[in-house]
Amino acid sequence: MDALLLIDTDDASYPSDDAMETLGDIVTRTRAVGGVLIFASTKADLADTPDEELSIFVPDEEDLVLRSESPDVFEGVDDLAAGLHDLSVDRIIIAGVDASSAGTPGAVYASAMAGLVCNFDVVVLSDSTTDPDGNLVAWGDAAADAGAMVKKTADTWLRM
Repeated sequence: MDALLLIDTDDASYPSDDAMETLGDIVTRTRAVGGVLIFASTKADLADTPDEELSIFVPDEEDLVLRSESPDVFEGVDDLAAGLHDLSVDRIIIAGVDASSAGTPGAVYASAMAGLVCNFDVVVLSDSTTDPDGNLVAWGDAAADAGAMVKKTADTWLRM
């Protein structure tokens, strides 16, 4: 089963209208089939933000909403990998805003690599993962070399 993991998709972080529209399609598809939808925030200034305001895609009561103090949400959220394995999730589809600083990886990249280490298949949505300026990230080849699949959102089929 798949889980769709969206990282830092709040209004201030996700400036790309094109990527937002593209990503909105797979969010709709995930909800339509009752899939696992995870919204994660790695921003300390959003720690007290209500869950439904944490993403432009408006998490609801059936979605998993996480806050991580680490760019790697698997490190920042206790038992995330174990909990997803318990739900029979074996593939994580990941997108969002990858804000790196001072040579450290951004949250999308760090979480994608951690997902691989935690024995998940990982799909990075190349047309829905941006830097804070709204530009598509340039590390797709490095993610693919590490074992992730890098695909366009429209080409990604959900396994539920």
